[in-house]
Amino acid sequence: MSKLRGPVLFDETGLTPGHIKSLRLIIYAIALGTVCFNITGGIAMTGYLKALGTSDFVFGILISVPPAAGTLQIFTSYVLERTKKRKAMFIVGGLVQRIAWLPFGLVPFFVPMSAPMVRIWTASLFLLIASVSNQFISIAYSSLLADIIPSGIRGRYLGTRGRVATVMGIIGGFLTAWLLERFPGFNGYALVFGLAALLGSIDITLFFWVEVPPMSDSVQKDSFWYMFKAVMKDKKVLGLIGFFTIWNFSFNLSVPFHLVYIRINLGMSNTAITLIAQILPNICSIIILSRWGSMLDRRGLRPVVLRAGRFFSLALLLWVFVAPGVFSYVLVIAAYIARGLLFSGIEISSQNAVLNRFPERNRSMYMAIYHCVTTLLGTAFANIMGGWLLDNPLTALEGMNFSLLGFVLTRYNYLFLLTFILCVISTFILLPRMVVPSDVPAMKEKV
Repeated sequence: MSKLRGPVLFDETGLTPGHIKSLRLIIYAIALGTVCFNITGGIAMTGYLKALGTSDFVFGILISVPPAAGTLQIFTSYVLERTKKRKAMFIVGGLVQRIAWLPFGLVPFFVPMSAPMVRIWTASLFLLIASVSNQFISIAYSSLLADIIPSGIRGRYLGTRGRVATVMGIIGGFLTAWLLERFPGFNGYALVFGLAALLGSIDITLFFWVEVPPMSDSVQKDSFWYMFKAVMKDKKVLGLIGFFTIWNFSFNLSVPFHLVYIRINLGMSNTAITLIAQILPNICSIIILSRWGSMLDRRGLRPVVLRAGRFFSLALLLWVFVAPGVFSYVLVIAAYIARGLLFSGIEISSQNAVLNRFPERNRSMYMAIYHCVTTLLGTAFANIMGGWLLDNPLTALEGMNFSLLGFVLTRYNYLFLLTFILCVISTFILLPRMVVPSDVPAMKEKV
């Protein structure tokens, strides 16, 4: 079997040149897309929304818009199953989503300073457009990946794709931080969101040359409710959805506020935040991703989730002790090292679960319900709840001036403690009792 010339990025044995080309293009696309994702979901987004004047509660609401829009995947999956036009859906939805970041970053230049709430809600409108169109991308992307990536190399391929993405995340992180430091204020935000729109659009355009196999016609006449009920009857899939929903909620209750805390309370610069919160965990991910991928291929989902999830849950305790001072930098660095080494194992497990554990029949509906529940309840609701807790009961608790190891606990420290407790409960108590589909016979392996 002839092969394309170039570096071997994954196991190409037995694949046609066209198949190899498509798999490589997906890796190249994710490399560019990662820069876009880092900008729209990292320090630039946090700083921009705060610069617009949002409170923690409003910030939590706006951060929750992208995952909340995930509920639309149930309907976009139905459209996909009926039309079978997943490549067209992916490209059109993708270009709309990527381009929307340009006007999003330009809002301060066409909405006057005298109308701060108008500026916030105008930015919210473009954020909503990007979030809604992203649901067409997500469901189509998951569907085509499941058919393009051979099942025997999915763990290794996702590991390779993850390493490439993390390298670009490092490069993009440095570039973003430099632009924000070089061009302070809204000029810098306009530049980085414009860059996100440009590179993200190129990412989507590469898929014009990806060979996407046609979808099966076996489900063409299935009704929406037939597909929906089929998922609801699958107890193993519901167990998978249940765990990742609880896990996502536990973690996302406070994760958007990590950057807010170290930016405002610790006074870290954009460069320091980029180095510690983006570059460092990305380097750790590069080191460990191939091992997580190999472990998934050899042993399956359960062992990886148990090991990565439990150790990561314990590492979250570090955030409780973060307070202003030199020692706080050590704790933050340790917390982000743990995130890079361990969270990557959870992330690749969830990706593998979606690709491997859902049946071919109405697969996109399975994916849609999974993403809908895990993102709406596990991410969007958690972000809003975290912001509400910070602006309400935890603010009152902060006023009591309780101290720990010589420093007064802030509302953020209390939120981090709550996250730690919930993550420990989900991984040490709930996960072992859940029925999760696996390709490993020893479902109750002790770790």
